Amino acid sequence: MATSVYLVRHGATEWNVYKRAQGQADIPLTDKGRLQALDVAKQLSNFDIRAVYSSDLQRAAATAAPIAQVFGLQVVTDPLFREIDQGEWTGLPVEEIERRWPDLWGAARHYNARPGGESPQQVRARSLDGLRAAVAAHPDGGIVVVSHGGTIRWMCAEALGYDDRASARLRGLGNGGIVSIKAEIDHDKLTLWGLERLDGATPDLDDPND
Repeated sequence: MATSVYLVRHGATEWNVYKRAQGQADIPLTDKGRLQALDVAKQLSNFDIRAVYSSDLQRAAATAAPIAQVFGLQVVTDPLFREIDQGEWTGLPVEEIERRWPDLWGAARHYNARPGGESPQQVRARSLDGLRAAVAAHPDGGIVVVSHGGTIRWMCAEALGYDDRASARLRGLGNGGIVSIKAEIDHDKLTLWGLERLDGATPDLDDPND
């Protein structure tokens, strides 16, 4: 048995539009973000979805709500699926972060800790703990996990056998984007494989994230 996991990046917020580091700041969806959430729900409507999980940040939970409604489910929120704590970067424009921390920006942000915040290793560990619990509760069929760009990146890296440095090679997932992976638990070990992007793009590319 295996679980089909659909990882969904939340819809757009104003901080996405203005390219500010959100991290765990609880920023709501824009009108465009709410439309993206409805579109995700439509894309997933013909899949066998048994449960819908979400980060507890409102931009993720609001994206998850219309998906859950399609299947008559309740959203299960879990802080383990939150975005990386951006620490001192929270709320800053990308240009300022790049100017003040040039050695930590670019590809390096995918394998270095944020000043005063979390490391990618910490995010990977906690998000996989959350995913292990979700897969244990639903060992077959499909589940949706609505999360964040960085957190999804490191879960996808796990499915591809990439360490955090190699995760910088992954194509970024846009707001409202979806990737699927297969998951199973054997002797308490979570195994992930079969990564596919629902937009048909290859997952591996020089990183174009904004």
